[in-house]
Amino acid sequence: MDEGLASFLEEPVMIIVGTQADGYLPEIARAAGAVLEADRAALHLMVSAWQWPETIANLRANRRITATFSRPADYETYQLKGTVTAIAPPTLEQQARATRYLAEIGEVLAGFGLAPEISAPWRVARDLLALRFVPEAVFVQTPGATAGQKR
Repeated sequence: MDEGLASFLEEPVMIIVGTQADGYLPEIARAAGAVLEADRAALHLMVSAWQWPETIANLRANRRITATFSRPADYETYQLKGTVTAIAPPTLEQQARATRYLAEIGEVLAGFGLAPEISAPWRVARDLLALRFVPEAVFVQTPGATAGQKR
């Protein structure tokens, strides 16, 4: 993962987590921030187990994950697919990042006219878990001619 993509993933961008249950039933959740490991081989997504219990159950069952990162200002978007290798309580650094992210994304969305009380129901830090996610593929999903191409 190059520096540009690494920086993008830690910005206040929308983060949608996709998983599937047995029988290929899809489930989505919103992440409360991302923290990359120093070597950029993995990232940690913070997800509220209280708000998204089905997502956590799916990951415990099969470890497969997709995460989509999209910047609201210009819809630059990347989708990462891979495997969750650990599910654990967040470290103090990860908890602090989640707190910052939830405030920052609320401000970003408010700047586009979305009142904070509208986004508050999905900006939740209750019972956070850190999902250690090893990306196996990255796709450009920004609308346009390169959408769907591997990065």
